[in-house]
Amino acid sequence: MTSSILFLIRSDPATSHRSIEGLRIALSFLASWQSTDVILLNQASSLLSKDFNEYSDSDILEKLLPVFKDMKTPFYIDKNAFLNIDFDPSFTIHPISHEQISYMITHSSYAMSF
Repeated sequence: MTSSILFLIRSDPATSHRSIEGLRIALSFLASWQSTDVILLNQASSLLSKDFNEYSDSDILEKLLPVFKDMKTPFYIDKNAFLNIDFDPSFTIHPISHEQISYMITHSSYAMSF
């Protein structure tokens, strides 16, 4: 069985650096692990919006996002959050249900939450 790691990012990037730090760490795993998934919940979904300049770590995010785009990293977004955000269309985004999120968490070898 292939080891997999799941990054569950749910912190609000407008009030905490944790979500951007989670993306940074996820990127390091994407380069070395066979299976890495990134789920964005709640306000963390706004990391992929067209306007992210209001975040305190926007300079770091500005460096990370093009790498995710180049790697065509799939991002999984809660269906409900998907409706409220104007996403940058150059990202690969998959809206998923809470049931699918639960399934992904339980079937990952490792999970990290930010």
